[in-house]
Amino acid sequence: MKALVSSVLNLCLIAGVSDRANAVMVAETADPLHNTTTPGDNSGWQYEGKFTFSLGVPIAPYFFITATHVGGTVGVTTFDFHGDLYTTIGKSDSPDTDLTIWEVDHSKPFPTYAPLSSGAVDVGATAAVFGRGTERQALPWIVGGDSKGWKWGSPTDVKRWGRNVVTGSFDNGPGWGHLLYCDFNNPGIANECHLSIGDSGGGLFVLENGLWRLAGINLAVDGPFRTPAAGPVPAGPVTGACLYDMGGLEYENPPGTWNLIPNTPTDNPSSFYCARISASLPWITGIAPAVTSLAAENYTAWQKLYFTPSQIAVSATTGPLADFDADGIANLLEFALNLEPGFNAQTIMTPVTGLSGLPVVRLENISGANHVTIEFVRRTAGSGAGLTYTPQFSSDLDDWQTIGSETVVSINPRWDRVKVVDPETTTSEVKRFARLKVAQ
Repeated sequence: MKALVSSVLNLCLIAGVSDRANAVMVAETADPLHNTTTPGDNSGWQYEGKFTFSLGVPIAPYFFITATHVGGTVGVTTFDFHGDLYTTIGKSDSPDTDLTIWEVDHSKPFPTYAPLSSGAVDVGATAAVFGRGTERQALPWIVGGDSKGWKWGSPTDVKRWGRNVVTGSFDNGPGWGHLLYCDFNNPGIANECHLSIGDSGGGLFVLENGLWRLAGINLAVDGPFRTPAAGPVPAGPVTGACLYDMGGLEYENPPGTWNLIPNTPTDNPSSFYCARISASLPWITGIAPAVTSLAAENYTAWQKLYFTPSQIAVSATTGPLADFDADGIANLLEFALNLEPGFNAQTIMTPVTGLSGLPVVRLENISGANHVTIEFVRRTAGSGAGLTYTPQFSSDLDDWQTIGSETVVSINPRWDRVKVVDPETTTSEVKRFARLKVAQ
């Protein structure tokens, strides 16, 4: 079935029919509030802006990308990036797929922008997916006594996130180009998601080289579907649905022709499809050459990824020494340690492999003696952060010393992982402490 659907790609474009749109559908629950705030791992939520009924993603100082079919008018339709409005002054449509790069007024560049995937890890990656499509219905769609998934529900104009594994990719020819696709499985991974009408233009991000990078733009889904006629009973109404088993239903291909999907013992999941960014990189870089490098990111630029202009104006809550989410971590430390200022959690970095979190302090046996170590992520000198990190050790919490041997592992051009070993040995009679000072 996958080969058949892929070869002809009979899809329902996930374009809106009005200015109302809604959110990514999650298999675990129909709760309308589920996943409507940041996932808290810097996986792309911060790069999504509102455009028409949908979303778009900044990819360079003066450019953002979205699906062509979401529409928009140059000079009229604005791009809403966390409450900050950007005026469009031009656009470029891809000659190969349903992508458009929009240009904004050069007097107001984006402070920072999403890194792009090279394509190296797209297929098989666990992706973060963002959209404003419909909710799913609470009750499952039952066909022949079997649950198939859920029909699309009501729109509420809410951004939502989900997760899915990128199943594969293929070139679907002119007009569609190279696509990534994700199957909707049951059971799937945590927050397993599908898309629906209104999710077009949202981003699909994958973790590559320690950074969440834009790998795809939401375009389409399998469908529409209906139940087949049975004797005197006519075929059911045509509907969109997120299905983990299409067996026993009919899909339309070509328009006006309905085809029965065999009902087999093995589930046959429906899929959603995204324009693959890596396949369009030559076209993208020809329009917005700045995408080939990571954006410099100081505290002021970082603020605009998470706060609205009105929030930024109140330094008592969004300034460097404030604690916006009241989790006990100052905003400056959230910036310095790759945390999110709107996600209330005291996450400690995973030793050796961690990409974010509070410093981890451990007692380790090194060359036969016990030493305190402190390990943390650090923004690189070339990232534009303007920060100074100073690890320190003490025996009395009063006299702090900047000492120790440092090991640095480069994660990517924006982040390093640093480990510092206290030169003093620690025994049952000797107490040692560690801390990290960050200065802007």
